[in-house]
Amino acid sequence: MPVWQQLVEQYADTNVELVAVAVDAQGADLPRPYMQQAGATFTCLVDSENLLSKTFGFKAVPNGILVDETGKVVHQKFGGFDIRKPETRELVEAWITSGASVVAESSGGANVDPRVHVLFDEGLDLLRNGDTDGARAKWRQASVIDPDNYVVHKQLWSIENPERFYGDKVDMAWQKEQLAQGL
Repeated sequence: MPVWQQLVEQYADTNVELVAVAVDAQGADLPRPYMQQAGATFTCLVDSENLLSKTFGFKAVPNGILVDETGKVVHQKFGGFDIRKPETRELVEAWITSGASVVAESSGGANVDPRVHVLFDEGLDLLRNGDTDGARAKWRQASVIDPDNYVVHKQLWSIENPERFYGDKVDMAWQKEQLAQGL
């Protein structure tokens, strides 16, 4: 988040607006401290129902979607859209300063099995009704159907291991280890 805040400040005199979205079934209270810590002055939303994944078909974060002034999506990259990577920063800065004509090839979303979305929603309903074990069971089923779906894994892991996701720092090394082990 701090790098995005620096970019917002650097290009404050443009008409570009950044909107960040956290995908977190547990709601806004848990990701909010990261935005506050970064001093974010840009709009931050929380997709607690996984609507963006359903719409765009992504299985991982971070994602980047560039939308022009007419509302047309001119670039999308799902998974790995990391502003700390020089190629990503260059792409975003070129788009801000020169417009959509400089945008490189986009990557589309993945083909997510519809059963995964059904299980995600069932788990979300259970979580909201206080049945954490039931939610975990549904999200485990979804993970078996789609073992590459980080969005589902993250919801499950953040309930089982909140210390790896919330607090001072997100434990990316642990998450990569879990993915490598197929958990």
